[in-house]
Amino acid sequence: MPTAPHTRHGTGRQASPAPDGRSLSQIVFRPWDCQVVATAVRFEIPERLAAGPRKSAELAAAIGADPATFTRFLDACAILGLVESDGEGAYTLTELGGTLARGSGPFPAMALMNMGEGMWNRMARLHETILTGRPAKDDRGEDLYQHYDHHPEERLWHAEAMADLSNDAGRALAAGFDFGPYHRIVDIGGSLGILLSHILTAAPHAHGTVFDLPAVVERGRAARADSPVADRLDFFGGSFFEDAPPSADLYLIKQVLCDWGDEDGARILRNSLRNAPSGSRLLVVEWTRSAGRQPDHLDLMSLCLQTVTGGRARTEDEFITLIESVGFRYEKTTPVPSATSPRPWQVLQAVRP
Repeated sequence: MPTAPHTRHGTGRQASPAPDGRSLSQIVFRPWDCQVVATAVRFEIPERLAAGPRKSAELAAAIGADPATFTRFLDACAILGLVESDGEGAYTLTELGGTLARGSGPFPAMALMNMGEGMWNRMARLHETILTGRPAKDDRGEDLYQHYDHHPEERLWHAEAMADLSNDAGRALAAGFDFGPYHRIVDIGGSLGILLSHILTAAPHAHGTVFDLPAVVERGRAARADSPVADRLDFFGGSFFEDAPPSADLYLIKQVLCDWGDEDGARILRNSLRNAPSGSRLLVVEWTRSAGRQPDHLDLMSLCLQTVTGGRARTEDEFITLIESVGFRYEKTTPVPSATSPRPWQVLQAVRP
């Protein structure tokens, strides 16, 4: 294995950077940079260095790590700008490294989720998805969510990553939408209830229901037990492939449909909206791909989604087609700004005739 990447083509010309500014050598020779970041989160390096510099040997002992390997790991963190070394065995947290503290923003949980075995191992089978058009499975024949059934820690990382996105989307929706007309709101696939909690805070007259898998809603009930909106927030356990939540006048579904192909997406909507009365409304909250054939940054996420879950990023027109296929009439799309992404959330609104 080469120890240092070449920076020139055989012609002697300097390699051109990729559109995002990285060189090909950075992309090819250092795919494990993200694993270093995720491991820093896993070992709580930001929290352990928050009070000031500490020696590598001291940290290794606290974690139970091999001292020599742990020092090499901290040096890798220094190369990535997460910590600084004094050259004598002590390390200091940088401002960049501080953004990896749990609860500080979207990066820690997202790093753990994306670098977990469930996601990482399936992306190693990207070539299989390209050949077949189907999501990758592991050696046991399991899909991602079946893998999570055996790896509850990874399922928790996934839930935490989605919770961070829900925090962002929830604040944006609470600030940008008028929820005054709605008294009963259901969040389909609402996980721990974060999105709906923001909305109920902005709509003190409304009651809300989170609809998700039984094991997920149990964690949600515990997580929201002391919430200021707990008396107006309940949870309904079920599978959106088979069950329907109670009737409501507004249904939310955020970043669920992107995980599934058209057939499964229509099935989710059809089942989840089975009890939707005439006049009820649906808000689909997603990032939408640009129309046309020019490459879009969402194409990278789309390829990952197709590989690990069978989903994809859709254009606005593709979402409209999916929504109307289950009997709702599309009305309009409203962009609301994200605090963590330059790409705004797109909120597609539809009504049950």
